[in-house]
Amino acid sequence: MQVAEGVQGVTLGRGFPASNVYFVRSGDSWALIDAGWAGDAGAIRRTAESLFGPGARPAAILLTHIHPDHSAAAGELARTWEVAVHVHPDELPMGSGRYLPEFDMPLDHWVVMPIMRLLPAGTRSRIEAAGDITDVIRGLPPGGAVPGLPDWEWIAAPGHTPGSVAYLRRRDGVLVSGDAILTVDPNSVSGILSARQKPAGPPWYSTWNRRAARESIAALAALTPRVLAPGHGYPVAVGTAEVLQALADDGRSRRLRMVDRLLVRVGDPRADRYRPPPRLYARLQWLGHALTGLGLSPRYVVTLEVPGRRSGVLRRTDLVRAEHGGQDYLVSLTGESEWVRNVRAARGRVVLARRGRRQVVTLVEVPTPDRAPVIRSYALRAGRRLGSSAVSREARAFFGVGPDLAVEEIATVADRFPTFRVVPDPAHDP
Repeated sequence: MQVAEGVQGVTLGRGFPASNVYFVRSGDSWALIDAGWAGDAGAIRRTAESLFGPGARPAAILLTHIHPDHSAAAGELARTWEVAVHVHPDELPMGSGRYLPEFDMPLDHWVVMPIMRLLPAGTRSRIEAAGDITDVIRGLPPGGAVPGLPDWEWIAAPGHTPGSVAYLRRRDGVLVSGDAILTVDPNSVSGILSARQKPAGPPWYSTWNRRAARESIAALAALTPRVLAPGHGYPVAVGTAEVLQALADDGRSRRLRMVDRLLVRVGDPRADRYRPPPRLYARLQWLGHALTGLGLSPRYVVTLEVPGRRSGVLRRTDLVRAEHGGQDYLVSLTGESEWVRNVRAARGRVVLARRGRRQVVTLVEVPTPDRAPVIRSYALRAGRRLGSSAVSREARAFFGVGPDLAVEEIATVADRFPTFRVVPDPAHDP
């Protein structure tokens, strides 16, 4: 199949086990990306000759990763063509064909290795030797240069394996993704049986690190490719960037929706007077008090003690103390909360407690126009970095603003988040 200018793809096999290899031309030379199963060497050579003429030989064999459906024929082809097989340097140990615990994945751990241990030692050695490509394997050059393809670059996409890579031609946005991104669904029974076309991540049962794999999907989506050439499934050439961004957002949003339902308000905080926290969060307040009292919670967490404005009964609430401009502040994420109204009734006179130490302070409410920089410092507390997943999540879930935490944007919602400056009163420490 013609994938893009100078890029031909071939699907080897049928159904779900079928995998794709790509013949990529660059000037007068060409390279092979991925090499299929062990029995596919003959079909790959015949295809190469039909495309490039009798005796055609690539400048290099390039692997997206070392798994038998993408690399098993690489050794035979490399020795026949007398060329090297290139992989990410982190992938080099896998070239021995032996099981390595540090590269363990569920399928190896629970299926392949138990079967291998039942085999006679000689049979096992022959299987491992057949997969050994250490004599022809080389690490990809640093900096993204691709041997044989000067107009391409390799992009690290770890997760499916430690050294998974994708190959990108920036001038027209062609991305060969290997198993980092597929267009068939390997993670459901219906997807495997029907081989229906659907953007998906790699199969979890053959993936080394699922979290890293999800992060690689997001990183590849951020490249906004125009053409996707996956390791399994058909290429995508229409709306590719949007499809990949939806895939990246879907994985992230599922995780965040679960966390948000349990612990934080979901989505844009509305202009309600009071937005009660989720029930689970409220029920776990006692645990927060205990951890803060023992000094086991983060250093910036304190327990606010203030009398109830009607009952006079002491109320305790765990809060984050943020620093801005050399002073400490408390921010109410839930708006006109109970503790905010109790503090106002007490004219700001409260106690902050942590690890058995109780300090009398006065909380001075910050005027709305001055709150935005303080709220930004709250989200960036304790050395958090702008752009990190934790900061981006809190910006969205707590304050309903973008991940860049622009002060101008925060200022548009600052009236919803009462903010207090902490003024210590050492003379009245109890």
